[in-house]
Amino acid sequence: MNFKNFIESLSWIIESAKIINNFPDMVLYLNNDGIIIKSNQRAKDCFKILSRNSTAISEIVKDGMKSVRQSIKNKKTILVTARTLNKEFYAELTASKNEENYCVSLREKTPSIDNIVNKNDIEKFNNEKNVLIYKIQDEIKSPINSIIGFSQGMYDGIAGELSEKQIKYLKIINSNAMNLQEFTDKFFDFSYCESSMYKPEIKKFDIVAVLKETVNGYISKINNEKINICFTYDNFENRNIYFDETAFKKVMQNIIESSLSMTETGVIAIHLTTPDEENEIAYGLEEDKRYVQIMIKDTGSGINAKDIQHICNPYMQLDKGKKNILRSLRLGTASILIKRSNGFINIKSDATQGTYYNIIIPTEKVQDE
Repeated sequence: MNFKNFIESLSWIIESAKIINNFPDMVLYLNNDGIIIKSNQRAKDCFKILSRNSTAISEIVKDGMKSVRQSIKNKKTILVTARTLNKEFYAELTASKNEENYCVSLREKTPSIDNIVNKNDIEKFNNEKNVLIYKIQDEIKSPINSIIGFSQGMYDGIAGELSEKQIKYLKIINSNAMNLQEFTDKFFDFSYCESSMYKPEIKKFDIVAVLKETVNGYISKINNEKINICFTYDNFENRNIYFDETAFKKVMQNIIESSLSMTETGVIAIHLTTPDEENEIAYGLEEDKRYVQIMIKDTGSGINAKDIQHICNPYMQLDKGKKNILRSLRLGTASILIKRSNGFINIKSDATQGTYYNIIIPTEKVQDE
């Protein structure tokens, strides 16, 4: 090698060392015995013990050489536990081998791991909370039912004649208790659907008959509020589907109740069909699966544009009033049940044109089809 080439090589080595020292990763060079023979500045700052002679990789990385060889063999980055003089942390280890030496790169990942652990802890806590709520529901429902029953009985005269003021108070007590009953029922439904206790029961049923039955459950309220419900299912031939019938009823009930709560007069239109090509593409529906689409449109007051993003999340409604929370409990329950069945729900709303619900659910193919 002539002197010029030697100078160029030396300059390249010096510049490379500068670059390596500025790496955000900790870079280590090991001999075949796993002894660290060189390291960049980032590694020296982190592992103070590198300043002494003959430091082995096993002293700063759990299962040091085993992890290095595993990374080389699988050609992948692996997660390891590294340790300094006063703490342990998670790191991503990437290794390569050149003749008899190893090059190891370590990148700290503790913040990411902590986020995952915290998220898992939160999910576990949330599930345990929901299970507890579901299990104690009878302890809460029983006194509410007693208040409703006794106040109604007293209003009907079982305790004798009442004064006008007593009747007035009984009406208030009964009305508030019934409102509380409705709220707790939806709250318990939401907690149950969100918890690990929920288990779907797939069976065959006539979807048209179930929808008609669900709508008929609100006939008196519909007539009282001068609302028309229009249910159409033109050209829908395969009425028998395999799905969780209880979940399907609950989804429809909650959406209809939500529409009724926002519609004083007008129309609630329900249309049962199968997804067209546009919806198949928009929702990425699988070709070998059968789907049912239910479109519900009301002419109610609509949902505020700033609320529509979190409309199915009651946790985001805590400062927005009782009615908003109740609506989100209804729609949150419907959304959870649909998504748990690998279905889709899309809600659009306009202050002047009402709210539109587009629901697509997968159904098992009927065996005798």
